[in-house]
Amino acid sequence: MGEIVENLEKITLELVANLVHGNATLMVPRNSSSNLTTEYRRVSYNNRGSRHSFCLLTYMLSRVHRLQVRGGSFTVRGLYYSDPQLIRSQSRIAEARLDVCRMLNTSPLSLGVLAASKGLMAGDIRLLMTNGDILDGSSYGGAMTLPTDPEKIDRIETEADFVLIVEKESVFQSLLYRNVFSTMGQPFILVTGKGYPDCCTRRMVHRLSEENQLPAYILVDADPFGIEIMLVYRHGSQAMSFSSQGLTTPSLRWIGLHPSEIPALGTGAVALVAGDNKKINDLLARGDLEPGVRQELRMLQDIQLKAEIESVIDFLTDDYIPNKINRNLFL
Repeated sequence: MGEIVENLEKITLELVANLVHGNATLMVPRNSSSNLTTEYRRVSYNNRGSRHSFCLLTYMLSRVHRLQVRGGSFTVRGLYYSDPQLIRSQSRIAEARLDVCRMLNTSPLSLGVLAASKGLMAGDIRLLMTNGDILDGSSYGGAMTLPTDPEKIDRIETEADFVLIVEKESVFQSLLYRNVFSTMGQPFILVTGKGYPDCCTRRMVHRLSEENQLPAYILVDADPFGIEIMLVYRHGSQAMSFSSQGLTTPSLRWIGLHPSEIPALGTGAVALVAGDNKKINDLLARGDLEPGVRQELRMLQDIQLKAEIESVIDFLTDDYIPNKINRNLFL
């Protein structure tokens, strides 16, 4: 907390000094401060085009400072409804939160300004909260929404053998409907971030891997966007590369769908579109790709086909997933 407050006050003093000279400007990093050179964008009250962004940034900086000094937390939704005339939309305040994260080189979870969690979880897991509450996954009989603030989870208790992440909520719900926990014959924790995962979901997977020493597996569509989602869990979001500490799971095991499996699916594949090929090129340009992942992306380029998890849904629980895990068929 001390470092964040110190940096906030440093930014404030620099802004006041600039204001003395009639320069109401804030500098927001465009990329990670860990790079040799950091590019900035200017957000100025003097510029009509960025005036509203400047006001939102100063508003967010003041709220974060108050939280850091006094404790507590706000939600993005709560901040919006506290002054909708100033903020205009929840997406605007969410952008301001991300900009403040870049300025402070920290994650949204560290600010105390939280987004409502969208991740779901089921299976053998009990969350012991700092206020004494216990969230027991087995007592819900289905999906349990992850807490908005994962740092209020004091301890995670589980007898699970592993964590299984699925890309989409539809697949998550389909697995529950098919009694996946009985079919698999092993206790495990099922998680979905409903597409691109939020910080809370990524933090939970990280904690299960690090604190509970559970192997984590992920199942995504065999397309470039599915692969990118896998990489977000494993290496972090490119948009938040400045602060991935505690949010990544480098040991994450990608069990499928692999593009190299598409030819065997028959009618379960469809052609790539222009956006898919652009995303493939963007991913291939990354420097953190493992050789196996790069090879699978090249396979997508070669065959020009993609497939969804649903194409193997009928034999997912009694064949595909157990076979991949037991035979170590993952990347």
